[in-house]
Amino acid sequence: MKLYQAVLPLAAAMMIAGCGSRTTAQSVVGQAEGQVANVQQEAEVTAPEELKTVQGTLAHMKAGFEDRDYKLVVNDVPQFNAQMKTLKEAMANKQGEAAQAMQEWSTLNAEVPKAVEEIQARVDSLKANALPKDVTKDELATAKTDLEAMKVTWAEATAAASAGNTVEAANKGRTVQTKANELKTTLGINEQLASTAPATTG
Repeated sequence: MKLYQAVLPLAAAMMIAGCGSRTTAQSVVGQAEGQVANVQQEAEVTAPEELKTVQGTLAHMKAGFEDRDYKLVVNDVPQFNAQMKTLKEAMANKQGEAAQAMQEWSTLNAEVPKAVEEIQARVDSLKANALPKDVTKDELATAKTDLEAMKVTWAEATAAASAGNTVEAANKGRTVQTKANELKTTLGINEQLASTAPATTG
């Protein structure tokens, strides 16, 4: 994450100088505007509520400057700095979530389509009048419905990933993966694979 300069050093200098003059207040407002501008584009996506809070304080500082209330500008600086700290922490947390989601999505994108294909093949191979003893007609009917719902959710997940929303993609992908594992058990896919696996010799 980028590092952004704080206005604390200037604020301290102003307080020592006795709340500052028009020049120092103008400098502080300029620094504050610069900080907000540096993070705004990213913060609008990752921490919109925290950004609004910071923007509100900046607007208050600017209004005070326009009213020649330079003491107000100085008094707002600690609050602005605290809000900027909160904003940057929120942005960092969101970036961490996004990185984790991207890694998870990469795994899901490799595994889930294969699972869906396995389930589809299993459903296609089962006949209502000749079902395995562990699969009922109702379970097969439910599996077909769930499979179609999984395909829809997976399409939404891939669309979210394509749009850059990996957190949503991972969440939806995880939902499909969970349902796929349930259906594999219901349809006896895991048992079928185990029975066809080559025997190992000791």
